[in-house]
Order: sequence, then C-alpha cells, then structure tokens
Amino acid sequence: MSSIQRISGHRAKLDLNLIVSLDALLRERSVSRAAIEVGLSQPAMSAALARLRRYFGDPLLARVGNSYQLTPLARSLVERTTVAISAVDRVLDAEPGIEIERSSREFTLIMSDYMLAAVGDTITRDLLAQAPHLRINFVQLRPEIVDRASDSLRTADALVVPRGFVSDLPSVDLFSDRWVCVVAEDNERIGDAIRLDQLTEYPWAVFQTHPHAATTPLHQVRAQGVEPYVQVVGENYLALPYFVAHTDRIALLPERLAARMSGGMGIRSVDFPLNLAPLNHALWWHPMYNADPEHRWLRAQLVKSLG
Repeated sequence: MSSIQRISGHRAKLDLNLIVSLDALLRERSVSRAAIEVGLSQPAMSAALARLRRYFGDPLLARVGNSYQLTPLARSLVERTTVAISAVDRVLDAEPGIEIERSSREFTLIMSDYMLAAVGDTITRDLLAQAPHLRINFVQLRPEIVDRASDSLRTADALVVPRGFVSDLPSVDLFSDRWVCVVAEDNERIGDAIRLDQLTEYPWAVFQTHPHAATTPLHQVRAQGVEPYVQVVGENYLALPYFVAHTDRIALLPERLAARMSGGMGIRSVDFPLNLAPLNHALWWHPMYNADPEHRWLRAQLVKSLG
C-alpha cells in the first residue's frame, strides 16, 4: 500500500495540517528552518516531526554527521507532498469569492506606537483603496497582550510584533527595520557619525521595553562593552525625539520611525559605530482565522503593503 493510500485510509488519525509541516521538513531538511518557513516555534515543529514519524513508522530525517538526510521513504514523499500542497492551494483558491470592495468588516490590529507612526498611514491607505467600507481599529500594544497573545488574538484580527516575543501561533514576516542613532539637529559636536568614545561621553534617552525583552538595542550596546549613561527613560518610542531635540542626548530609533520624525522634530540621524541586530517584524493571528477569506485577504495585503 502506498503512502498516499495510507493517508487516505487513515486520514482520521492524521491532522492534515501536518502536510504543510511535512512539506517544509522535506524541503529544508532542518527542523529550525522548517519552523521559520511555516511560522511555528522550533519545539512545535519538533512535535510535528515526531507525530509524522509515528504515523509513517519512519524517521524521515536521519542525522548524518552535522546535517540531516532524507530517508528513502522521505525521498519518495517529496513529489507527492508537493502535489498535495498544490491541490490544497487549488481548493482554497476555489472558495466562494469575496467582494472585498463591498465589505464593511471591522479589522482590529494590535501594534506599537512606533509601528502606527511609521506605517499606519500606509496600512489605511492601501486597505481602504480596495475596500473603502472597511473599519480599521488600531489597538496599542501592551506587555500583557504579548504575554497572552493567543487569548488576545481571539478578539483581535492581528498582532504586529518583532519575532522573539510570540510563538506557537501562525505568522508571516513583514519587514526588517534597523536601528539608527539620533542626535539633536543643532548638536555641532557630533558630525555625520558618532564615535565609539562619544557613546559614553553623552547622556542617553531610552524607551521603556517589554519586561522580558533581552535583545533591546541597549542590551546589545552593553553586550559590546559600552555602558551608556541613561539620563531619561520614555514610556514609548514616540517620546524619544522630544528628549533629544535641543539637548546633548543621544538615542536609538528604528530607521522607519527616525525617517518620519527627523523633519521638523529637531533631530537627525548619524552613523552608529556598533552592529545591532535588526527588528524583524511579523504579523501574528489566531489559527481560527486561517481559512477566513477576508482575513486571508487582510494578511496578503499587509504583506504586500509593508514588505
């Protein structure tokens, strides 16, 4: 009996959503890379692989040295899994069409003040251009929302937050934003680039972060041997330019926000001497929305607008 026949005969015993995980595992030959591709945490993908191994009675991925190779059975499944994924896509594409231009649905999006200031106008412009009767409700991101993301997303359509804070929920990458250093526009002692020694010479303005955040720009600066003198702490990103303008303070801002706030805010961006990991923003939603046609449209449009 073939693998496909086994799936057909015992489909009640297998969550067919695992086909997506199987496809990613067979192509990536890596649990971590497959997890990133489908928007799962690594433990969740490991659990999916364990279930697939039990179902097929085969390891599927066999360790050879420092890498994994496909078993003979897994190799035989590659083409079949690709066909299965394509068939599912065709079924989804054949769902009753939605007249999004007539939809009066209200979408609730949770995002930080920084994201709203940096891309909120782009989101509203692009969504309402296609669906002018929509209502878009923006909710301020708070630590307790992130801590209980699954519960929060039962009453909201999507959450925009950098990777590293949420796991075990469907997601898709939006864009990456790098950190830039900002100083007062009239600060003549700092040129087009701030020197390493000036990072400890001048006071800093920083923003209050999520209590469990371990990779903030300030953490990264300290990890590279620089101990800034933090003089002012703002509650959010948007406060920082006011604490920098017409002072000798310095601050780090996401580039998209800094570009928006440099004109007329009394600040300017300068080159920074340290390498900082970017903010990799992703869109997260509750699994109950996976097959919702209007929600699928929303996700596709946000990726298109912000990517």
